[in-house]
Amino acid sequence: MYHFIVNPHARTGQGAIMWKEVKKILEEKKVEYDVTFTKRCNHAQDLVRAICTADDSIKNIVVMGGDGTVNEVINGIPDYDKVILSYIPLGSGNDLARGLELGTDPVKNLARTLHPSTYRYVDHGVIEGEHGKKRTFAVSSSIGYDASVCYEVANSKLKRILNKLKLGKLTYILIAFKQVFTWNIVEMDISIDHAPPKHYKNVLLVAAMIQKYEGGGVKMAPNADPTDKQLTLCIIHDISRLAALILLPTTFSGKHTKFPMVDIINCTHAEIKAQSPCRVHTDGEDYGMESHVVFSAKDKQIRMPY
Repeated sequence: MYHFIVNPHARTGQGAIMWKEVKKILEEKKVEYDVTFTKRCNHAQDLVRAICTADDSIKNIVVMGGDGTVNEVINGIPDYDKVILSYIPLGSGNDLARGLELGTDPVKNLARTLHPSTYRYVDHGVIEGEHGKKRTFAVSSSIGYDASVCYEVANSKLKRILNKLKLGKLTYILIAFKQVFTWNIVEMDISIDHAPPKHYKNVLLVAAMIQKYEGGGVKMAPNADPTDKQLTLCIIHDISRLAALILLPTTFSGKHTKFPMVDIINCTHAEIKAQSPCRVHTDGEDYGMESHVVFSAKDKQIRMPY
């Protein structure tokens, strides 16, 4: 039995259209399945929890949506050992699909789901804020500038317009440029793997990466390995707004790592204390404003067809 969780509004309504194509193939092949459609924020989290707790059998969960839908699903899975997680990407950013090299063809991804050549075990991370709120992430979680960009993109009418024109990535670029001039660059104390904290001035962002990409194709951590049970931390610090304008375009190719104001660190635990509250995101979804967060690599990995 395959349990499909579909976001019908993904990619400005394309989710519902893509599901019809997938449904036709399932019925032609006489595949046993059920399907539920997300109707509200965090609905996917509730749906997958209900599926997983129905009995003790291993569940084949298939997500059709974007990175945000996947984020909801993984936060609803109570036991990774009891789940095989498949993904048919339908989002506008698709950083998880990009990082895992899945492609965006729904037919090919369905074929991988139904007839995998092998399985791989993929990492997830966890963020915990100062009030104890925990959230699992599959792509990245970040505090600072890029989280602020994600927040504005998610609430932007421009995104909906450009998505209809198949120019969704342009939304990130335009808002990212604007935010360089409005974001409040702060000081932070950062502790890596429980070591004494290091003080950083003029911090633009701290991104805890599972995948190589975030923000719709920004190659924030070029050497991140989503199967190594570690986070790849990207810290951009000691930077002026002018320098940020020069550096940020290089993040699309991953060449920002050559700049002296960029630190790339592999770790399993990172604690960040900011001078003042900063915007935080998990997989592009708003987590809120925080001045003290802890990023950690999750002990268990999720099994995915490949």
